Amino acid sequence: MTDTTSSTPTRRQITEWSRLTQKKFRKEHGQFLIEGDVCVREAVRARAKIEAVLILAAEYDNWLGEFPARVPVFALNTPTFDRFAKVENSQGIVAVANTFELPARAGKLSLACEQVSDPGNCGALIRVADFFGASELHLGSDSTEIWNPKVVRGSMGSLFSQPVRSGTDFEKLLHDWPGSSVAAVAHSGESLRKPQNLKPPILLVLGHETRGLSENISKLCTHHLTLKPAGCAESLNLVTAAAVFAYALT
Repeated sequence: MTDTTSSTPTRRQITEWSRLTQKKFRKEHGQFLIEGDVCVREAVRARAKIEAVLILAAEYDNWLGEFPARVPVFALNTPTFDRFAKVENSQGIVAVANTFELPARAGKLSLACEQVSDPGNCGALIRVADFFGASELHLGSDSTEIWNPKVVRGSMGSLFSQPVRSGTDFEKLLHDWPGSSVAAVAHSGESLRKPQNLKPPILLVLGHETRGLSENISKLCTHHLTLKPAGCAESLNLVTAAAVFAYALT
């Protein structure tokens, strides 16, 4: 890393980058915004293709020497910075980066969620997959976009290390899965505590936050795993269930 040199962005740059708060412009330009110090640091560590770093002028000195010389760094006044910071408590730093796709990594477990609508849940699900070393995380076509600032922030940097496949055709994924271990998180079925004949590679399949797994996808799964509650709560939320089931299967 070298000393960070501040410069002033052009009006055109400010306009183009501020448009990245909208999905259609992120898709059009292949770029997205990274908000918050943890996520920006993880992006740098992962050598993401960062095109610019935007820092609130009052926080600028705290970031001296943090970025490679090739990365343009801009100190912005509060009104200008607020055009980019859409997540509460952005911590005075936003980076502009190019979208990317990571190759699958070695692992005996992959996760697949037919639909995750809430950006915060999507980010947390990416973090769960990363924590358990999932080979891949597949998201159905109706899921929230992974470049949404709330997804990026919710992943706490895991977006830059966890391979994610968006817009997955679930019927094709399940039909083509190698082996016979496609396990659905279900309300009824065999106990997660004693799953039978599950051999790697395992695909753990989850449904929508409230509606669960669709019937046609559920029928394609080779196993249906459930965890009976010990208390009064009837079920776990999507992210908690993903973490519990991933832990049991790794």
